[in-house]
Amino acid sequence: MTPIDIPDELLKAVSISWKMETNHARAESPFSGHTQAQRGQLERWSFVMSIRRLSRAEAQVAQGFFMMLEGPLGLFRMADPAASKPLGKATGNPILSTAASPGDRTIAVSGFAPNVSGILKAGDWVQIGDQLSKVRTDVASSATGTATLSLWPKVMKTVPVASPVIVRNAAGLFRFTSQPPEWQADSNERGRPYTFQLTGVQEVLTD
Repeated sequence: MTPIDIPDELLKAVSISWKMETNHARAESPFSGHTQAQRGQLERWSFVMSIRRLSRAEAQVAQGFFMMLEGPLGLFRMADPAASKPLGKATGNPILSTAASPGDRTIAVSGFAPNVSGILKAGDWVQIGDQLSKVRTDVASSATGTATLSLWPKVMKTVPVASPVIVRNAAGLFRFTSQPPEWQADSNERGRPYTFQLTGVQEVLTD
Protein backbone atom coordinates (compact mmCIF):
# COMPACT_ATOMS: atom_id res chain seq x y z
CA MET A 1 0.00 0.00 0.00
CA THR A 2 1.53 3.33 -1.09
CA PRO A 3 1.86 5.92 1.72
CA ILE A 4 -0.46 8.92 1.44
CA ASP A 5 -0.23 12.45 2.82
CA ILE A 6 -2.32 13.34 5.84
CA PRO A 7 -4.94 15.91 4.71
CA ASP A 8 -4.65 19.54 5.78
CA GLU A 9 -7.93 19.21 7.66
CA LEU A 10 -6.19 16.94 10.18
CA LEU A 11 -3.24 19.27 10.70
CA LYS A 12 -5.39 21.88 12.45
CA ALA A 13 -4.33 20.63 15.85
CA VAL A 14 -5.62 21.94 19.15
CA SER A 15 -2.92 19.94 20.91
CA ILE A 16 -0.25 17.41 20.01
CA SER A 17 1.85 15.32 22.38
CA TRP A 18 5.05 13.62 21.16
CA LYS A 19 6.75 10.70 22.91
CA MET A 20 10.22 9.21 22.40
CA GLU A 21 9.79 5.42 22.31
CA THR A 22 12.77 3.13 22.98
CA ASN A 23 13.40 -0.36 24.32
CA HIS A 24 16.48 0.65 26.30
CA ALA A 25 16.50 -0.70 29.84
CA ARG A 26 18.41 -0.46 33.10
CA ALA A 27 18.45 -3.40 35.52
CA GLU A 28 19.26 -2.99 39.21
CA SER A 29 20.68 -5.74 41.39
CA PRO A 30 18.45 -6.35 44.44
CA PHE A 31 21.57 -7.28 46.43
CA SER A 32 24.13 -4.59 45.62
CA GLY A 33 22.02 -1.87 44.05
CA HIS A 34 24.43 -1.75 41.11
CA THR A 35 22.80 -1.08 37.76
CA GLN A 36 23.52 -2.28 34.25
CA ALA A 37 22.28 -0.48 31.15
CA GLN A 38 21.06 -2.40 28.13
CA ARG A 39 20.79 -0.57 24.83
CA GLY A 40 17.93 -1.74 22.62
CA GLN A 41 17.47 -1.17 18.90
CA LEU A 42 14.13 0.63 18.87
CA GLU A 43 13.98 4.42 18.53
CA ARG A 44 10.87 6.08 17.14
CA TRP A 45 8.29 8.81 17.72
CA SER A 46 4.67 8.37 18.72
CA PHE A 47 2.02 11.06 19.06
CA VAL A 48 -1.47 11.83 20.32
CA MET A 49 -3.19 14.72 18.53
CA SER A 50 -6.52 16.44 19.11
CA ILE A 51 -8.00 18.31 16.14
CA ARG A 52 -9.98 21.52 16.35
CA ARG A 53 -13.67 21.37 15.50
CA LEU A 54 -14.36 20.60 11.84
CA SER A 55 -17.32 21.19 9.57
CA ARG A 56 -19.11 18.22 8.06
CA ALA A 57 -17.31 18.73 4.72
CA GLU A 58 -13.90 18.82 6.45
CA ALA A 59 -14.79 15.82 8.60
CA GLN A 60 -15.73 13.72 5.59
CA VAL A 61 -12.33 14.42 3.99
CA ALA A 62 -10.76 13.09 7.20
CA GLN A 63 -13.05 10.06 7.27
CA GLY A 64 -12.14 9.21 3.68
CA PHE A 65 -8.46 9.38 4.66
CA PHE A 66 -9.03 6.94 7.54
CA MET A 67 -10.84 4.51 5.27
CA MET A 68 -8.09 4.69 2.63
CA LEU A 69 -5.56 3.68 5.29
CA GLU A 70 -7.66 0.73 6.50
CA GLY A 71 -6.82 1.39 10.13
CA PRO A 72 -3.24 0.49 11.10
CA LEU A 73 -2.51 -1.21 7.74
CA GLY A 74 -1.67 1.91 5.73
CA LEU A 75 1.11 4.45 6.15
CA PHE A 76 0.76 8.21 5.99
CA ARG A 77 3.23 11.06 5.67
CA MET A 78 3.04 13.80 8.31
CA ALA A 79 5.00 16.80 9.57
CA ASP A 80 4.69 18.26 13.05
CA PRO A 81 1.88 20.84 12.68
CA ALA A 82 3.23 22.79 15.66
CA ALA A 83 6.85 23.01 14.44
CA SER A 84 6.96 22.89 10.64
CA LYS A 85 9.62 25.64 10.51
CA PRO A 86 13.02 25.29 12.22
CA LEU A 87 14.25 27.70 14.88
CA GLY A 88 17.65 27.68 13.20
CA LYS A 89 18.35 29.84 10.15
CA ALA A 90 18.31 26.74 7.91
CA THR A 91 19.63 28.61 4.86
CA GLY A 92 20.99 26.80 1.82
CA ASN A 93 20.06 23.54 0.12
CA PRO A 94 21.50 20.80 2.32
CA ILE A 95 22.22 17.31 0.99
CA LEU A 96 23.94 14.23 2.37
CA SER A 97 27.71 14.38 1.83
CA THR A 98 27.95 10.62 2.30
CA ALA A 99 25.36 7.88 2.32
CA ALA A 100 23.54 7.39 5.63
CA SER A 101 23.48 3.81 6.91
CA PRO A 102 21.19 2.07 9.41
CA GLY A 103 22.35 2.75 12.95
CA ASP A 104 24.18 6.00 12.14
CA ARG A 105 23.72 8.56 14.90
CA THR A 106 25.35 11.36 12.91
CA ILE A 107 25.10 12.36 9.26
CA ALA A 108 27.46 14.51 7.20
CA VAL A 109 25.73 17.31 5.30
CA SER A 110 26.85 19.85 2.70
CA GLY A 111 25.04 22.67 0.93
CA PHE A 112 24.22 24.88 3.91
CA ALA A 113 24.99 28.58 3.71
CA PRO A 114 28.60 28.95 4.95
CA ASN A 115 29.71 30.20 8.36
CA VAL A 116 26.31 30.27 10.02
CA SER A 117 26.17 29.75 13.76
CA GLY A 118 22.81 28.20 14.59
CA ILE A 119 22.08 26.93 11.09
CA LEU A 120 19.89 24.47 13.02
CA LYS A 121 18.89 24.50 16.68
CA ALA A 122 18.66 21.53 19.02
CA GLY A 123 15.19 20.06 18.62
CA ASP A 124 14.66 21.16 15.00
CA TRP A 125 13.09 18.50 12.78
CA VAL A 126 14.93 17.14 9.74
CA GLN A 127 13.88 14.62 7.11
CA ILE A 128 16.19 12.20 5.31
CA GLY A 129 14.47 9.84 2.92
CA ASP A 130 11.16 8.99 4.59
CA GLN A 131 12.51 9.34 8.13
CA LEU A 132 11.69 12.18 10.52
CA SER A 133 14.28 12.95 13.20
CA LYS A 134 15.30 15.80 15.47
CA VAL A 135 18.80 17.20 15.79
CA ARG A 136 20.17 16.70 19.29
CA THR A 137 22.50 19.72 19.44
CA ASP A 138 22.83 23.18 17.94
CA VAL A 139 24.50 23.03 14.52
CA ALA A 140 26.92 25.50 12.90
CA SER A 141 27.93 25.36 9.24
CA SER A 142 31.58 25.50 8.19
CA ALA A 143 33.26 27.91 5.78
CA THR A 144 32.32 25.51 2.97
CA GLY A 145 28.72 24.97 4.11
CA THR A 146 29.24 21.54 5.66
CA ALA A 147 27.88 20.37 8.99
CA THR A 148 27.45 17.24 11.06
CA LEU A 149 23.99 16.51 12.46
CA SER A 150 23.43 14.31 15.50
CA LEU A 151 20.00 12.70 15.17
CA TRP A 152 17.24 11.11 17.23
CA PRO A 153 16.02 8.63 16.14
CA LYS A 154 19.20 7.33 14.55
CA VAL A 155 19.16 6.41 10.87
CA MET A 156 16.81 3.48 10.21
CA LYS A 157 17.32 2.82 6.51
CA THR A 158 20.07 3.49 3.96
CA VAL A 159 19.74 6.90 2.32
CA PRO A 160 21.98 7.54 -0.73
CA VAL A 161 24.64 10.22 -0.96
CA ALA A 162 23.38 13.58 -2.32
CA SER A 163 19.83 12.93 -1.05
CA PRO A 164 18.16 16.14 0.16
CA VAL A 165 18.07 16.89 3.87
CA ILE A 166 14.72 18.61 4.34
CA VAL A 167 14.63 21.20 7.11
CA ARG A 168 11.29 22.92 6.43
CA ASN A 169 8.04 20.97 6.57
CA ALA A 170 10.12 17.89 7.37
CA ALA A 171 7.85 14.84 7.37
CA GLY A 172 8.05 11.14 8.13
CA LEU A 173 6.03 7.98 7.71
CA PHE A 174 3.56 7.07 10.44
CA ARG A 175 0.73 4.63 11.01
CA PHE A 176 -2.18 4.59 13.38
CA THR A 177 -1.86 2.36 16.40
CA SER A 178 -4.26 -0.44 17.23
CA GLN A 179 -6.47 2.27 18.69
CA PRO A 180 -8.45 3.48 15.65
CA PRO A 181 -9.06 7.19 14.95
CA GLU A 182 -12.13 8.48 16.75
CA TRP A 183 -14.53 11.30 15.98
CA GLN A 184 -17.61 12.75 17.59
CA ALA A 185 -20.38 15.02 16.35
CA ASP A 186 -21.93 17.50 18.79
CA SER A 187 -25.39 18.67 17.75
CA ASN A 188 -24.94 21.83 19.84
CA GLU A 189 -22.07 22.93 17.58
CA ARG A 190 -23.95 23.49 14.34
CA GLY A 191 -21.21 25.00 12.18
CA ARG A 192 -18.33 22.74 13.23
CA PRO A 193 -19.76 19.77 15.09
CA TYR A 194 -16.95 17.23 14.57
CA THR A 195 -13.96 16.60 16.83
CA PHE A 196 -11.18 14.06 16.24
CA GLN A 197 -8.44 12.41 18.26
CA LEU A 198 -5.57 10.56 16.56
CA THR A 199 -2.93 8.24 18.02
CA GLY A 200 -0.02 7.31 15.75
CA VAL A 201 3.46 5.84 15.77
CA GLN A 202 6.45 6.30 13.48
CA GLU A 203 7.01 3.45 11.04
CA VAL A 204 10.31 1.64 11.61
CA LEU A 205 11.99 1.64 8.18
CA THR A 206 14.23 -1.17 6.95
CA ASP A 207 16.40 -1.79 3.89
